[in-house]
Amino acid sequence: MFSKQRKFFHKQTWILRVIYFFIISFFIHLLVITIDGIQDTTAGAGIAIVLGNRVYADGSLASWTKGRVDKALQLYREGRVKKIFVSGGYSAENNYPEGKAMKMYLVGQGVPDSIVTEDNEGANTYLTALNFLKWNGHQKYCRVIVISQFYHITRTKFILKKMGFTGAIYSASSDVFSWKDILGSIREVPAFYKYMLLY
Repeated sequence: MFSKQRKFFHKQTWILRVIYFFIISFFIHLLVITIDGIQDTTAGAGIAIVLGNRVYADGSLASWTKGRVDKALQLYREGRVKKIFVSGGYSAENNYPEGKAMKMYLVGQGVPDSIVTEDNEGANTYLTALNFLKWNGHQKYCRVIVISQFYHITRTKFILKKMGFTGAIYSASSDVFSWKDILGSIREVPAFYKYMLLY
């Protein structure tokens, strides 16, 4: 009987250790991507890659999408990027192309049309990276700045490198924060490992 109890408690202890390991690993990963994401580069690059998000039916940008595009606009006005690549899919609510909406916003802010390349087939981070690399096969940019929410930066840089971009990858994140960043950060941890395993 005592032997069975010892085995039961030993098994229970092992399970708890595994649970603790995953919890601790989760929070370490969360800390790493947060620190990585909030540290905006001071470097310049040939191009900024802006990852899309929600847009409205009239083509206006949701606040968190606008925050990303505003960061690209800031870098352009400071002379730290020469071109801007805006990439997104189609808004789930109204099927409006995110790349088009982001480009319209930038052009409306005085950025020349020729400076902004829109990609409306970048429905996720992998497709944005894939489409940028195809486009960049002709353009040959070797220094890029990726722009998204802070928690999304690490995965974006990872997938670009994994898919073969050999140049320098810098980052800058949106200055707009909301309660959705909490949920986004939590989802980002399993999303990173999904990208590591599937792509």
